[in-house]
Amino acid sequence: MFFYLKHRWQIALLATAVGGLLSWQFGAFTYLTTSPWSLGAQIGIGLAAGILSLVFDGVLHEIFKRTSGPTYLEAFNRHGRVVLDRMRLPEYITGGLMAALAEEPLFRGTLLVAIDHGVLGAMITGLLFAACHWLRREFLLFWFWAMLEGIWFGLLMIATESLLIPMIAHGLHDIVGYRVFQAMIRDRNFA
Repeated sequence: MFFYLKHRWQIALLATAVGGLLSWQFGAFTYLTTSPWSLGAQIGIGLAAGILSLVFDGVLHEIFKRTSGPTYLEAFNRHGRVVLDRMRLPEYITGGLMAALAEEPLFRGTLLVAIDHGVLGAMITGLLFAACHWLRREFLLFWFWAMLEGIWFGLLMIATESLLIPMIAHGLHDIVGYRVFQAMIRDRNFA
């Protein structure tokens, strides 16, 4: 569902503003200032975690490609066409902003905090995160992939006590990931 909002930069920007304002109303942004880490450390950890997320995507892609072969690659290409539609640089950027400024405050800053700061809370919010990224049954594997990423971003917040870190990681992941994903879809030899 969230992927469709990101297909047009204007809609993604509006969704970012609305999601951010709602999360602000629930106090999600309080967790931007409560971390024991310095601002510089949070930025560095967030960037490193975003890069690690992209590496994790590459590893999962290779595992699925080697274990499922052409079946996975066909699903990967179909999924890519649905997720990316006609996205270009403005949509990559606003999609990343939506991930950082709307999705993370909602799932980690509001829901994770409301449920509990434990691993179970990260799992529950990861499941909710994946539910919002559901497209259709044929893409179940990619839904599972989104759930793992949601759990990862939740664990980042729990481990660091910082909302900024998963915000940076998720924003970077989406901005760079959309571009890489599109390159992989265009050049099937690359995928």
